[in-house]
Amino acid sequence: MKNTFIAIEGPIGVGKSSLTHKLSCEFNFYEEKEIVDENPFLSEFYEDISKWSFQTEMFFLCNRYKQFQDIAQIQNGIVSDYHIHKNKIFAHNTLTPVEFEKFSRIYDILTEDLQMPNMIIFLDADLQVLKSRIAQRNRSFEHQISDDYLLSLKRDYNQYYDTLKAEGANVIKIDTTHLDFVQHADDYAYILNLVKPMIGGNVHE
Repeated sequence: MKNTFIAIEGPIGVGKSSLTHKLSCEFNFYEEKEIVDENPFLSEFYEDISKWSFQTEMFFLCNRYKQFQDIAQIQNGIVSDYHIHKNKIFAHNTLTPVEFEKFSRIYDILTEDLQMPNMIIFLDADLQVLKSRIAQRNRSFEHQISDDYLLSLKRDYNQYYDTLKAEGANVIKIDTTHLDFVQHADDYAYILNLVKPMIGGNVHE
């Protein structure tokens, strides 16, 4: 399992960081967590997405690029609560076509030589469950997230999963609507039984 690199993805509030932590402890993997609270544009972004989207997405892209560069030096297994491709998913939902084209060119240059995960776990949940989990963690800058925005992210993540699955990537999608893997050991065991056979599967680059 030395070279395993797992990314956990899905819409806001689905439980990515919680599962990342549990799996890192389970397999003694390095735990990579994305930088969120340090983004200086995030509060303004949720107040006026069209005005602050490019600055917000560029900050995230540059920080995640640096994080992926750093973890390339790690020899142990890695589990991350994001895949850098999420930048394009979020940017697609927030940028104008002209901005997205510019952003995509920068993204392609930065990620050309990055080590990419060889397994991706996609988590999903119903809209009301996502909203409940977002409310529970009570981040002030997330209070203004709209239903339409969450539904759009869910749609794009599902499309990304379908694309990777069709390409033969080592991916799995888990609906967590009725699962609480943080509080209930049986729910976590269910997820673990799905994940274990896939570790060490085909590399997708």
